[in-house]
Parts: sequence; C-alpha cells; structure tokens
Amino acid sequence: MTISNELRAGLLALSKRSVSIMTACSNEESTKLYLVLPFIGLLGYDYANPYEVYPEHLAELDPKSDNKVDFAILRDGTPVIAVEAKRAGADLFESRGQLRRYFDTLSDVKLGILTNGILFEFFVDSSTPNVMDDEPFLTVDLETIARAGVADEIIETLVSATKVCYDPDIIAEAAHVQLVKKRLRTVFIDEAKGPSQDFCLFALERIGMTSVRKSVIDRYYAPMIKTAFEESLIVPVVERLRAQGTAEGRTGAMALHQIGQRIETSERELSIFAYIRRRLAFLADDEAKFAAIENVRFKDYVGKLVVYYDRERKGRLFDYIEGADGYDKYVFPDPIGEIVTNSMPDIDTALKTVFDARVRELGAVAHTARVARSA
Repeated sequence: MTISNELRAGLLALSKRSVSIMTACSNEESTKLYLVLPFIGLLGYDYANPYEVYPEHLAELDPKSDNKVDFAILRDGTPVIAVEAKRAGADLFESRGQLRRYFDTLSDVKLGILTNGILFEFFVDSSTPNVMDDEPFLTVDLETIARAGVADEIIETLVSATKVCYDPDIIAEAAHVQLVKKRLRTVFIDEAKGPSQDFCLFALERIGMTSVRKSVIDRYYAPMIKTAFEESLIVPVVERLRAQGTAEGRTGAMALHQIGQRIETSERELSIFAYIRRRLAFLADDEAKFAAIENVRFKDYVGKLVVYYDRERKGRLFDYIEGADGYDKYVFPDPIGEIVTNSMPDIDTALKTVFDARVRELGAVAHTARVARSA
C-alpha cells in the first residue's frame, strides 16, 4: 500500500473516531490528548518520544518567556514544525497570532499547524521569509471527511507534511500551488457572479469580437457573459446527475436489501450536495452568506438526504428524495413545501430563501467567518 493510500485510510478512520468523541473534549488538554496527538501520529511522528514531539516548547532561551507552542516537532533537536492547539470547537482565527509569534521567532520552523482537534490549518511563509502567512494553504476538516470522504487534493498536499516526506522546500512548493489555486477559485467565482470589464473584454476577444464599447458591455454583453459562465460550470454537473439515474430510480421499485443499502451515501447524493454548495455560491448576495456555505452539510437517512446549515434541526434547508424517471423531490420547510422536478435550477428561489433565513436566524457562525478570512 502506498503512503497516499495509507494516509487516506488512516485519515478517514481518525476522522470518524475524532468526530465521535469531540463532544467529550471540553478543554484544551483533552483536545490535545485525544484529538491532536493522534493526528500528529497519523503523520508519522512519534508523540511518545520527547526527542521528536516536545510539548510546551519555548521559542526563546529565557525560561520566563511565554513565547511557546503546544507541540514542536523536532529534527535533530531543532524544531521544524509548530503545532498550536485550542479546545475542540474553538474559533481558530483569533489564535493565528499566537502561532505566528512562535513561527516568526525560529527560522528553522517552516510549517505551522493551528488546530481545535477537528479543524487543522496549515501555514508556511510563502510571502515573506520567516514570517507566517496570514492565510492557511491547507485546511483539513475531520468532520467533513468523516461524512463525505477525503478529497484527493487534501491527500496529495498532506503527504508532504508526513515524517517520511517532510522537506521545507517541497512543502513550500505544495503550499504555493494550493494558495494560488484558492485565489484563482475566488477570482473565478467573483467573475461568475459579476464579470468585470477586463474579463468581458477578454471573453469577447476570444470569440472574435474586438473594440466593443464599455457602455455596450455593461448594458448588453455582461449579463450574457455572466449567464454563459454560470451555465458552463453548472450544466455539466446537471447532465452528470441525470446520467447517474439508476434503474432503481427509473422504476421506483426497491427491494428490502436495497433500502438498507441507501443508508450509505451514494455518489448521486454526494453529487447533489456538491451541486447545492456550488449553486449557493452563485446565489449568495454578500460575503457573509458566501462564507456561510462552508457550513452547509448533510446527513444521510434511509430514503432521503437531509441538507442543512450548521445545525440539522434548526438549520434544515431541505430533504432530498430521489424519484422515478429522473424527477426528484426536494422538501423545503413550510410554507414552501415540496418541489418535484428534473431540473435543479427550479429550486433556486426556494433554496436561496431558506438559506438566507437560516443564516439570518443562526448567524454567520464562527467557522464560516474563519473560512471566509482564509479563502
């Protein structure tokens, strides 16, 4: 088994275990012991060896200094990775400065990890040498992994942080790639929501239209480009969802053993969930709602998929029920009720209405605010 496959299997198992016990980790010490140290061990570091993983490591020679980190991963006695831990569920954004002070003091530390035991943020110094970046290049969310599996991109990047592969230059390159991709995604989403003049001119020139006046672009072409950009991202997903319709869905007939199997999240259900989050990115009309999309989650039950914001009961958006002949049912809270359709854009108005209401009722919770700042 390759290191990537071993890491994937181990990360999935660790995620499920960590999520199942996180409510019992009510302080920093229990979080470190039961959630953080197992993650460090997953990366191949021996946390039972003080010559490899040292707790409360000082960044300065002065023993009275408070510039220390929860765990320093050592190589030949020198700290090369810093791990700062907060209690389970804590907001990490305000704690970045604490990790940054330690990171910036020691020139050999080239990787910083900030965590609450469930969310792990990885930092390097890609902008200025020996100065920790403001945004993480990688965020590993164990709760998401426990529910939806591990993305290849996470594994490919996380491998570079393991003991057998860790090299400051390699991880700096991996971080650069991830940061550029994150920023490009942000640019593309912004352009899709409201194409800029430069983008419109670029797009029109690519199809042979030059010297188009800006007033004409604003009045006529910008809305057209916005629609085309949106459809180019969404239509392929819709087509793939339709192509994934099974004989079971078309006939509507299900044996008892098939019903039992539906408690496992299917590829179609995962695709539906991915589409919903992507669609909300287009429907969100302010930064807070766009950031809140990160807290849209799902839970699978027999015969239905529940999609919700932050809390399953109070934050319910809708129940998805796969139907026959490609017509699926989306059950929204009252007064909207059921929408039966084979065209997912039909639920746009209901989806936006309910999502906006949930964000307003529950607030743009700390997790989403954190992700917004790191995106």
